[in-house]
Amino acid sequence: MTSKRSPLRNRIELAAYLVLSSLFRVLPLRLGDGIGRGLGLLFRLLDGRRRRLVSRNLSLAFPEKPPEEVARLAREVFAHFGGLAAELLRCETEPVDELLSRVEVVGLEHARAAADSGRGVFFATPHIGNWEWASLVTGANGFFVTIVARPLDNPLLDARLTRMRERTGCRVVSKRDAGRTIIKTLRSGGVVGILADQRARPPDNVVVPFFGRPASTTNSIARLAARTGALILPTVCLRVGPGRYRLVYSEPIDPRKLPPEELEVGPFTARVTALVESQVRAAPEQWLWLHDRWRA
Repeated sequence: MTSKRSPLRNRIELAAYLVLSSLFRVLPLRLGDGIGRGLGLLFRLLDGRRRRLVSRNLSLAFPEKPPEEVARLAREVFAHFGGLAAELLRCETEPVDELLSRVEVVGLEHARAAADSGRGVFFATPHIGNWEWASLVTGANGFFVTIVARPLDNPLLDARLTRMRERTGCRVVSKRDAGRTIIKTLRSGGVVGILADQRARPPDNVVVPFFGRPASTTNSIARLAARTGALILPTVCLRVGPGRYRLVYSEPIDPRKLPPEELEVGPFTARVTALVESQVRAAPEQWLWLHDRWRA
């Protein structure tokens, strides 16, 4: 909890962040990306627990892949998140126009149609690619997302992250007390962003298949979409090169077109989780395998 942290520790972490962000802002894009990816691989070597967790998760998800392919994917995962960290360090003060110039947007018509429906929209993206840019670019295109997020343990860093997330008109609300805000936003035809691909705890969870294995999963999107009739807009922002991304909006899931039995929490959560799985399978090296997704 934030209250248990030393103020000195918070200031030291902020100072380290400011030094690194200043460094990556002055480096050429490709060089900064390469250094970040290299640091990600170094982290893999130094953190044996995370290294083993990523390899185990990939082996569970892709039992058909030989060990050498799993090892290659695992290295790519660490390299990707090192590069992503470097990107986020450099982009805090980057002009929005420059940021947008490095993102190709596909399927914008799906986002516009969903927003124009007036029924409310769940902006559904997992921890894949650059999910922070997914909301930034969505906001820059006129869709002001209410982002539901867990605050960082360091309040000084959390304040900076919140400012970055809100640069294009989005707003951040704490996960701890977001229920009423979500319902109000959806019922007013607004857009809500929740990353629903991590392990969930009771009572707001249901166990559904993920890569063929039972996984404790948040039921919030299924429960609230069924209650409000909000559309679910699949969205991913994937890395396509150093500092470059492709943001893809897909055709939304419409709960009003589903039979009643599929609107129940279990089947609906399974449908949303299957969507997440398809997104991860399309770019497995860019998903957060560092999370212990299948822990009981």
